Amino acid sequence: MHKIDDLGFILNALKVLRSGSIAFLSTDWTTKTLKTLEDYMAGTAFRYVGALASILMLFGGFVACGSKMYQVSVADDIVTPSASEGSDDPTSTMYGIHGGWDNLSLPIPFAFGNELSEAQQTMIAQAMAVWEKAVGKKLFKTTGIHEGVDGDVFPNLFASLNDTINGQYHNADWGKTGKSEFVLATAIWKGPSGQVIDTGDVHYNDQFYVIGDAFTETADGDREVADRWTVAMHELGHLLGLLHVDEEVDGLSIMNPSLFIGEGLAARRISKGDIERVQTIYGCDGDACDVD
Repeated sequence: MHKIDDLGFILNALKVLRSGSIAFLSTDWTTKTLKTLEDYMAGTAFRYVGALASILMLFGGFVACGSKMYQVSVADDIVTPSASEGSDDPTSTMYGIHGGWDNLSLPIPFAFGNELSEAQQTMIAQAMAVWEKAVGKKLFKTTGIHEGVDGDVFPNLFASLNDTINGQYHNADWGKTGKSEFVLATAIWKGPSGQVIDTGDVHYNDQFYVIGDAFTETADGDREVADRWTVAMHELGHLLGLLHVDEEVDGLSIMNPSLFIGEGLAARRISKGDIERVQTIYGCDGDACDVD
């Protein structure tokens, strides 16, 4: 987890803000501030310090009371899978892809753990809709509540794969997953081969984060706000067959190995590269095929 503690981080944050991926500040404001920062970074160390002080003052009105803006690594949200050839080569059409579901298995059925509120279920469904729009076809179907079951009933992370239900689970006891407290959520899956998926779950870290609507939720002590729609899009991307995408390759990808969290921060869009990668796996129908 990284606080706003250097100019390069703020510069990167403003580039994301200017892209429209985070709906908070005006494009004009971020564009002007970004230009100022870039000018300062090209200058002397004295000007660097001055710029940092100035921009932190500006961000004083941006960071909500009781909450700070963080960039959180999600690089450890999956177990590194066997992946498609070329998955780590940015020049390959298979870059960022580890596999996928057989098209005959679509739409993928998902049940909600019984501790997920109706509002939280809705945000996950909205995240699903973003990926479906990218391919122009139905990728998911929700099957209701997994009665009596939530993340905490499983003795460990991978035990949830032993049933026949693909689940979206709230975990109040994150320690059972074996993941660091800083991990926002984790996607797990299995299948008959390294590249074919037939079962998958998502577990959300509700012990150390308030994972809900970033525009209405507030931080709870040390539990920072993370936007569930944003987190769900990232984890669903993994379940669809996508790996992390290097920020230098596609800085606007929802599959970047870090996400911005905090009150009022949400990245509810996917990049053109995300669309192209998911279409490589599932194809496209209708207007979705016109990526440009």
